[in-house]
Amino acid sequence: MKPTTSSQNSFELLNIILLESNFKRDVEISYTDEEFKSNIDIGIENQLKDSILFVEVSLTYSSGIEDNKEIQAFIKMVGVFKCPNNSDLSTETFGKINAPAILFPFIRENLASVSMKAGISPILLPPVNFVKLSQK
Repeated sequence: MKPTTSSQNSFELLNIILLESNFKRDVEISYTDEEFKSNIDIGIENQLKDSILFVEVSLTYSSGIEDNKEIQAFIKMVGVFKCPNNSDLSTETFGKINAPAILFPFIRENLASVSMKAGISPILLPPVNFVKLSQK
């Protein structure tokens, strides 16, 4: 009997692809100012072709004081998943919740790594509840 790594009834991750990664920072950053705030925006798009689901997750990050964005980042990754023949989980639900939850740690790592290379403390994004995000 040949061992298998995936079930006929589960989604299979085929690939994770970094589509875009941009990072910009000012020379001086006002971390100590009380007005210094961060903003995070997450976008999710799905496309189904045959039995392959492409889930694109984008992150826009900015921080600074009011309109002066001292740190800016944009990261876009796509996960490529093979859809099962039959599953208790719909492709729509998987694409809005499960797939982004699989991709998000890779986005978090990308931002933390590039921010360290930029000479600042690593930007550690908080975990995201994709169930709540999908309900918005």
